[in-house]
Amino acid sequence: MVTTRLPADTALQPLACLDDGGPAQRRANRLRDAVRELLTRRGADLRYGRTLPRALREAGLVDVAAAGSFPVGELACDRLEAATIRHVRGELHAAGLADDTEIDAHLAAIHAGELDLTLALLISAWGRRPAEHDR
Repeated sequence: MVTTRLPADTALQPLACLDDGGPAQRRANRLRDAVRELLTRRGADLRYGRTLPRALREAGLVDVAAAGSFPVGELACDRLEAATIRHVRGELHAAGLADDTEIDAHLAAIHAGELDLTLALLISAWGRRPAEHDR
């Protein structure tokens, strides 16, 4: 059995906050869009996760299947979001995608627990090598 490791598909689920009813949530979604823009500029494939089943079949695997999930409101979501924003802060600013005030407000909202953050859709795919009699 061959299993892939949960790559994200940010094109299928691009939001940071599924409920964008308040200004902090809308800001979180704008910043997620900005991070996605940085990834696109770097050449990242934002649709990679959804291509895994086909890639496994093309590699000769059979009984290929996949499952997707995305956690909402977990501490891990908050930690990853804050770490990501801190990591690309300079790039966001240099690219004109966000300013320090917006970034600081977002990090403060995360720290205060004001957001129900989510991750991009995580996709796990698996398949098996065909047995000799399957060929």
